Amino acid sequence: MDGPIDMVYMYFQYHPNKPAAYVALAVFVLIDIYLILRIRLQKAPAFMYKLIPLLTMETLGFVMRIVCFSTPINLGKFLTSNLFTIVAPNVVGLVNYNAITHMIRLSNLETDKFYLNHKKLKILSIVCTIIPSMLQGIGGALQTVADLRSKGLKLIIAGLSIQLIVFASFFMFLIFITRENSITYQVEGIENPKKKTLIRVYATLFLLTIRIIYRLAQFSTGPTGPIATKEWTIYVFDTLIVAFVFLILSTLNSCFPKQGEEIFIERDEEKCRSSRESSVSNTLKEEPREENKL
Repeated sequence: MDGPIDMVYMYFQYHPNKPAAYVALAVFVLIDIYLILRIRLQKAPAFMYKLIPLLTMETLGFVMRIVCFSTPINLGKFLTSNLFTIVAPNVVGLVNYNAITHMIRLSNLETDKFYLNHKKLKILSIVCTIIPSMLQGIGGALQTVADLRSKGLKLIIAGLSIQLIVFASFFMFLIFITRENSITYQVEGIENPKKKTLIRVYATLFLLTIRIIYRLAQFSTGPTGPIATKEWTIYVFDTLIVAFVFLILSTLNSCFPKQGEEIFIERDEEKCRSSRESSVSNTLKEEPREENKL
């Protein structure tokens, strides 16, 4: 066995399947083109534009993976490949959070509740995405230093665990959003857009959760464990899942108004106004009764 192949095996702990990498690259390129055309031509909501650099990053990850076994491999190439294919799926969950905050924004609710304030929720979602991603990124960097590999592994597992907790909390919040009738919005020509959005968000959350559980099992058993050394597990529980997630999220624009054509719910304000008027009239009716009692 020649030197370069030995070096590839040393980094990957298996011999990468070249046709599988080329097929994965082709799939992500096609999804990337479809996503760009769909978002740009159909004037998708602003939060969907972050899907373009994320999917491009995932695509570049497979470009670097092919470079790793097509040219002499080194640590920089290997880390770049892993970084691109790990960061993009970690951050794509932010699009799910943004879809719900956009939904709340279009509902035009007048409330002091923190969890229904779309601006505060947007900040919270960014924090909940950055923290686990940073832990995983730092942990991955420490993996390159022999004396710090164990600490790096702990940071990666901690980041994945936090992300799993965030997903569980978001799932509970989704149940609340689903049952809350005041959170609704309108899209011209689309019946019940809220339901269609929630179906997509539930589906992608489920898929991303499977991926996180897989990654936790992979890093918990170590780089030479039974999971990390089987390439097919990466394609089934990571690559395939990520491809489906991007495909599903690319259709979110069909559930929201186009940019500049947003329809903010006004009937909630009318209900509030009518309820305030009715409460005032009831108060006026009750005042004579109190005077009669006196």
